[in-house]
Amino acid sequence: MPDTGGDLNLLNGKMGISDREESVPVMKLISEHNPKSNQELVELIEDHIGGADCCDVVSQGTVEDFGENLYEAQEEFWGEKKYTLTECIEWEYDLFISQSLKGDTMEKRAISKLEHRLTDKCDLDIEESDEIVDNEYRIDIEIELNGKIISGIQVKPESYFNMRSEVKYKNKSANKKYDGEVFYLVYEYDSEEFNNMDKIERELRDLME
Repeated sequence: MPDTGGDLNLLNGKMGISDREESVPVMKLISEHNPKSNQELVELIEDHIGGADCCDVVSQGTVEDFGENLYEAQEEFWGEKKYTLTECIEWEYDLFISQSLKGDTMEKRAISKLEHRLTDKCDLDIEESDEIVDNEYRIDIEIELNGKIISGIQVKPESYFNMRSEVKYKNKSANKKYDGEVFYLVYEYDSEEFNNMDKIERELRDLME
């Protein structure tokens, strides 16, 4: 990514550039259409500008548009343009395309690994959360035992914990409203290995006792 100091991350968050209402609910778009490549996701975002007949996802523009919004927001936020338009577009591409597809892949992998580790619990259901649960409680995966929710899981890259405190506070505040224990399953972005899977398994087994 062009932004190594976190400036564009700060700008993007403070100015609401990637807010769902200002851009596109990209994880819902991925869930609806299951794109297999970066380019396919880019085209889906463009195809859903103003809405599409195939689903209720509405995009407010292209990835390039979101990058331009980020570029223009610099003047209001800093009083100058620190980053070029190309850098801003590349940053939004990484956020909406690369990171979103990686996040979706890791959520599915997390479910598969948890199911494998907990096969002895026949009354356990492990599923991706729906859009309402994801938006309101910041939960990626829901775990039910005998039809009762016992836990929600957030799947996050290690870099999440370096994000600004406001983002983490909002997630934690949403988590507290959830009807179940919330755990964070953490993965390394490059290796795609989960760092704390053993710990999460122990925590879940304790809940099921």
